Amino acid sequence: MLTATAAAFKEWACVVQALASGEQILILRKGGIHEKGKTFSVLHESFFLFPTYEHQKEEDLNLRGAELLHKVKAEPSLSDSAHVTIQCFAEIIENLWLEDFKQLQKLSPFHVWSESALKKRFTWGEDQGVHALAVRVYRLPNPQSMPNLPVYGGCRSWVELQRPLSLSGIQPVLADQAFEIKLEALKKALTS
Repeated sequence: MLTATAAAFKEWACVVQALASGEQILILRKGGIHEKGKTFSVLHESFFLFPTYEHQKEEDLNLRGAELLHKVKAEPSLSDSAHVTIQCFAEIIENLWLEDFKQLQKLSPFHVWSESALKKRFTWGEDQGVHALAVRVYRLPNPQSMPNLPVYGGCRSWVELQRPLSLSGIQPVLADQAFEIKLEALKKALTS
């Protein structure tokens, strides 16, 4: 069993808040400009969630996402871009490639992005589609604050933290049954 890791996944701070609260168990990803071939690939099955502040725009979020964005901007410890606070760890439970935009639209109740943001992600790059990652999220007993180093910058999904962080004492954000209910609802939405 993994006891520590330096693997981290970059995601908008407001989305990290949705994941940290258990409101969302889904990450949607296409790829970043600085990623090899500008495409996303799963480099780690489990990782820390690394909140980012670039590119977050209210018009790319639904109403709940906009509320979380305002919360992030209002909270000094969440909006300090000179430092990053790692509060959650995640494990990928399902990794799907969605090539049909109608399938992606069926997932709207399960995330905080706007439909226009989904369309941009879906059509960006050479391939039409998007990765849908169902994740189980865990909260660290003590959030870890560290300098947001230049090496973490750029439009890419994955970064290696300067030092591994311990997984000792992590607790699931959602109880087993609550997580299974959300996961089953997500799967059912895709097959309906």
